[in-house]
Amino acid sequence: MDLHNKSVAAILNNLSDAFMIMDANGRINYFNDVAARITGHNSIEARGMKCKDILKTAYCEIDCPFNNQNITPKTNYKRELEITRKDGTKLPVECTRNILIDSDGLMFGAIETFKDISQIKSLENSLKYSEFKYRRLFENTKDMVFIISLEGLFLDINQAMVDLLDYKEKEDLYLLGNIEHIFIDPIHWHVCKKQIDLNGFIQDFEVGFKKSDGTRLHGCLSANVFLDDNENIIGYEGIAKDITARMDSFRNLYKHHQELLLLNTVALTINSSQNLDDVLDTALNSAMKLLNFSMGTIFLINHNKAVFELHTHKGLPEQISQTTATPIFHDTQLMTFFLGKENRLTPKSIFPSFKITLKNPDNTKPIIFSCFLITEKKWPSGFMAFPAQETNELSLEDFHLLGSLGNFLGGAIANIKLIQTVRKHRGELKHLTARLFQSQEIECKRIARELHDETGSALIGINFNLEAVEKIMPSDDPVMKNIINNITQQINHTYQEMRRISHLLHPALLTDLGLEPALDSYLGRIAKQSSMDIDFKMIGFTGRVNPDIETVLYRFSQEALSNTIKYAKATFFKLSIIRGYPSIIFIAEDDGTGFDPDESNHERPSLGLLSMRERTAILGGKFFLRTGKGKGTRIRIEIPIKNGGLSTLIEPTNFLQEIYET
Repeated sequence: MDLHNKSVAAILNNLSDAFMIMDANGRINYFNDVAARITGHNSIEARGMKCKDILKTAYCEIDCPFNNQNITPKTNYKRELEITRKDGTKLPVECTRNILIDSDGLMFGAIETFKDISQIKSLENSLKYSEFKYRRLFENTKDMVFIISLEGLFLDINQAMVDLLDYKEKEDLYLLGNIEHIFIDPIHWHVCKKQIDLNGFIQDFEVGFKKSDGTRLHGCLSANVFLDDNENIIGYEGIAKDITARMDSFRNLYKHHQELLLLNTVALTINSSQNLDDVLDTALNSAMKLLNFSMGTIFLINHNKAVFELHTHKGLPEQISQTTATPIFHDTQLMTFFLGKENRLTPKSIFPSFKITLKNPDNTKPIIFSCFLITEKKWPSGFMAFPAQETNELSLEDFHLLGSLGNFLGGAIANIKLIQTVRKHRGELKHLTARLFQSQEIECKRIARELHDETGSALIGINFNLEAVEKIMPSDDPVMKNIINNITQQINHTYQEMRRISHLLHPALLTDLGLEPALDSYLGRIAKQSSMDIDFKMIGFTGRVNPDIETVLYRFSQEALSNTIKYAKATFFKLSIIRGYPSIIFIAEDDGTGFDPDESNHERPSLGLLSMRERTAILGGKFFLRTGKGKGTRIRIEIPIKNGGLSTLIEPTNFLQEIYET
């Protein structure tokens, strides 16, 4: 080959790699432009130089073929090495040396090609560093990381996965084979895989992982597919966080919420019904639902009879009823203590549970219960009982909940008993007050009748005797005549005052003619004696009402008008009595000064208003007072038409007759 041929030289200079030809002595005969650019030596100065002087690398000294006498046609050299350029900088290159052999098998030269691989090395180093960082992140993360094949076989897993699932080493997980074996339920992985195949990924999917001992680890899984060059799915990679602590906190929070809901439900029942059985039934149902009990009972202690009474139950066999359920205490001393007189307890947040047995009447297997005490202040008042086998799984928090419920129910029982006692005493007081008002009216009627019949007759008799004395007395005795006239005037005045008092005690018109004529007479007389304008009307009455109701309405009218005259400084008073259904409505109002009902030192006495309230309550009615300083006063009272027969019309219409009969 003629190396000095210009066309050949042009071809060699246009090669992308560096190219040089050496003779049998290792001296450079040809040096192309790429070689000059890489080494920093131009082609002119490179001719005649040896390779080692150009590349300045130990490779040329150690592996130089010119120093080797055992050259064969196959002797070729390809190396990656670092050369030193003319300016002293280092440069990585890839060299390929081909030995030139003549027909006698002797080396007569060599061809060296080399290329700059600095960019490739830089990329390789970046790739190695990225792989190092990825591997460090892969292994050092505290979350589980895995790569699996399309069939679900483990290809790579990190150490966190081994640790979190409590395996000894990675090989133990590889031996499991398919990834579905690390899930509590394999269906979890199949659901995840379906979503990944459909969308290309899943994110924050809550699953249950199975640890090596079979226990559950709550996880949050994110995963995606990885594809080949043809965009086909060839596997999956995923990362899973351990959210067991978070789930435990959530469950505890939810449980505390349920506990508060239980206590709130019982409190709501207490406020709404005040019925002991309703409260106990609500508490039992709520506790059983929250703690997943299959049955439960609540016994209360009847200290008067020294027995335990079953008040509510759920889930008991049908053969056990409230009358046949007799608890058999495993600790008889405890039973004796509960039923005894001196059974005071020091209040605690929770008392130790105890065991009882309930026997079935049909002699089937008895049921053993664990019991939780209900305390009323410092006294045991009963206990809640649940199946002993089911209470074995209760946590300490569950025991404290039942202790709190026991204390809560004890307070509820005490309050309900107190309310029942107050209601009983109120009923008795109401009955006594009614009897007192009734006795008062009877006594007033008797006194009025005595004043009218006895005292009135006596005064009339005295007046007749004075007239007789006057007739037989000498007509020329002016002194005696004047005395007798004065006595007669005093008797007439006393008689009129006696009639007025008798009318106030119990007007005869009320008994004889009814409410409307009696009030017409009373209000008309007051209107004449005062400058106040009085308006009175009765609406809807077709006949007389019960005499007791007439008396009450008359007293209401007296009291309202009396207060207006004494304190209100009113110019107008209006009284309305309306028969509606189901109530008789009494309304008394004035345009006076009014008063503040919340002030205890106002001038208007509250005794009369209290009497009106009490009478209204006795009749089962409603009392309303509306007043204010400078705003006048309005009293509205509603009395049921049918209240034990007290307000039944004497002459009802056919329509009302049907209502009362039903």
